[in-house]
Amino acid sequence: TTKLSYANSMEAAVNVASTLIDKGAILLSPACASFDMFDDFEQRGRVFKDCVNNWGV
Repeated sequence: TTKLSYANSMEAAVNVASTLIDKGAILLSPACASFDMFDDFEQRGRVFKDCVNNWGV
């Protein structure tokens, strides 16, 4: 079963993802550009990494 959720920020997306997994990985797999939120894919990746690293702190 595939679950679909919406979030308005990377932090919110990581929080939603964390509620859907028992253990394992959270994969960032964007389906479109996000120039309205990030300068480029590298910044988006850094923000994702920071959110995952801070998850559960």
